[in-house]
Amino acid sequence: MRRLHDTGRSGWWWLVTVIPVAGIVWIIVLFALPGDQGTSQYGADPKEGVA
Repeated sequence: MRRLHDTGRSGWWWLVTVIPVAGIVWIIVLFALPGDQGTSQYGADPKEGVA
């Protein structure tokens, strides 16, 4: 869930994995996307302060 929250998506996106093959591939793609920068509704950016 944390990785989905880092990309600005809710945890409900995890349900896409019930779609055989395509859902699992799609969730892997979402996990590979870079996270949003700055604070979001789910909390502070874990990379803030890292230079």
